[in-house]
Amino acid sequence: MPVPGPAPAEVPARRAARRFAEVVCPPEVRADQRADRVLGQFGLMLGSLPPAARTALAAALVLLDQGARLYPPSRGRRFARLDDPVAAAYVRALLARQGTAASMVRRLKGFIAMCYYDLPEVQREIGYDPAPYIAAVSRRRLESYGPQIRAGEAAAFIPGTRPSVTGPSVAGPADGQEP
Repeated sequence: MPVPGPAPAEVPARRAARRFAEVVCPPEVRADQRADRVLGQFGLMLGSLPPAARTALAAALVLLDQGARLYPPSRGRRFARLDDPVAAAYVRALLARQGTAASMVRRLKGFIAMCYYDLPEVQREIGYDPAPYIAAVSRRRLESYGPQIRAGEAAAFIPGTRPSVTGPSVAGPADGQEP
């Protein structure tokens, strides 16, 4: 079954992104094609960002990947080619620093972790189910603001009325009619 999301070419530095996910996410990311689904989510998220942010994250991945060559224990290898202990040590070393590079790695880690925890099976595993909370809040709001909500809905659907900037207007001419 193909992984939903953008084509591999649409995710910059795909190998580095996959390796980064394997390092910063729980070990279960390697099971059941989760890493591929995380990358699919990441690609979708990149696509929703403004161009400057998208470019910055893509550049951060390339710098992360190629910058590993300068990390002595990597012996000149790219991040995507590092074994687990060296890759993890490299990321820890970057995160321990101050400055722009460390800030970008932190942001990248946050994005990748968010994509991981957005997977439905991961949410089930950690017991995350927002539906009961959403239902409870909806009930509370209806109990507190029910009449106002119904009045607003009625005003929005009554022919011959139009909502104003400050709220729904029940009295007033319909669009296209003279006042």
